[in-house]
Amino acid sequence: MSILSLVETTPVASPLLRLIAPDYAEVLAALWPAPHTAFITAPAARRHLVCLALALDGRRNSSVDLTQLLVAPLRKAARLAVSPAPEGLPRAVEQLGEIAWSPRDYRDLVALLGRSAPAKTLRHANGITPGQVRTLATLPEPLRDAGGVVVRVTPDQADLLAEAHVLLGRRLPAQVLAGRIQAWIRAPTAKALFNLVADDFRRELPKAPHPGTDRLKPLETAQAIRDAARRYRNCLANYVDYAADQQSAIYEWLPAPGAVVELTPDAYFGWRLDQARLENNKSVDEATREAIVEELRGMGIHVGRSAWQIRRALERAGSSGFTLEPLDAAIAEYFRDD
Repeated sequence: MSILSLVETTPVASPLLRLIAPDYAEVLAALWPAPHTAFITAPAARRHLVCLALALDGRRNSSVDLTQLLVAPLRKAARLAVSPAPEGLPRAVEQLGEIAWSPRDYRDLVALLGRSAPAKTLRHANGITPGQVRTLATLPEPLRDAGGVVVRVTPDQADLLAEAHVLLGRRLPAQVLAGRIQAWIRAPTAKALFNLVADDFRRELPKAPHPGTDRLKPLETAQAIRDAARRYRNCLANYVDYAADQQSAIYEWLPAPGAVVELTPDAYFGWRLDQARLENNKSVDEATREAIVEELRGMGIHVGRSAWQIRRALERAGSSGFTLEPLDAAIAEYFRDD
């Protein structure tokens, strides 16, 4: 069955034309009435040139004979469609797939092909997709032109990088930001890239609420918290942002068996014990628990019910049958693996 047998003769754009060139179907139907044979059977590269010429003009371009784009030699056709045509356009339109692109994507493609670094990226691509073009068009120029894993992110990832780049540019001196970008572009994977950007987006951890003791030391940097997460084999690394935003303070209990201790701010008591765990998030044994509690209280850190827990208990206390969990049992919960 030929492709034309699927097309009904109509005075308007056929379903097939709307499928392969949705943004341009009405104009194309006026140029090549149904069944639109000359356009539909043309190579995809030729169809892209026609749609590209329409995209650049926003309507039928009276200065371009669009029918010539289907028959003229490809390089000449590219020059007819775009003036001036970027050097890589003839090769590029042969790699755009079967479906016509949106006008914005075509315009971005032409702009990118006119710049050496993104043109090189597109030239070495196995195929060129709208998503790839959107990524390159969205990325800040220093990132886009550097290449590497940065130019292989998704459009949404590129949007996030662009936003982070603008915000970091407000905080960091230009030379410092340029140096950080050099570190980003050396990232081997997208995950590593975004981890680096996230690190640069964090301020230094604030000063710990207490300098600690010989036995209980604050983890005062993001790297120190990550190192402890590896040593204790837990999810402590996820607490870096909480620590940066002063929602947590992380300490390490040094005597064997060792433990990580989290303090959190309390509206009434100031900083208080929130939880403590051994390696692999195991519960803290009773002897170690008692030693940690003694050390924290000696530092002036509240160990007991939170202000919120006390308020909730007070609200319930007037009812008959009220029971209160013993304070030692409430404290023990902070050390127990749930």
